[in-house]
Amino acid sequence: MKFDDFWNLLVSELATPKQFVTQTKPFSAKYSGGRIMVSTSDTLWPIDRSAMRQIWTKAMSMHEKMRFVHTNYSHENVRTSSYIISLMKHFVVDETKME
Repeated sequence: MKFDDFWNLLVSELATPKQFVTQTKPFSAKYSGGRIMVSTSDTLWPIDRSAMRQIWTKAMSMHEKMRFVHTNYSHENVRTSSYIISLMKHFVVDETKME
């Protein structure tokens, strides 16, 4: 799956809010106004396409078995990386198919 295909999948699948969970926290995600809006019990986080691409690009540089390990992204300075990884893990069923 290429990044543009992944982004388009998110846009269509998240037209209505859906529930997900990070390693420790439940959240809902919805596509709105060109961004993915992540909502937790106490915060609303916008995720724009460029932040999503940054994490995707980092994932592509890793061995496929390490791509969905949240701690591998701690140096990326993207506050929403745990949400992005959770969305990638949910929608990219086979990490060996990422391109």
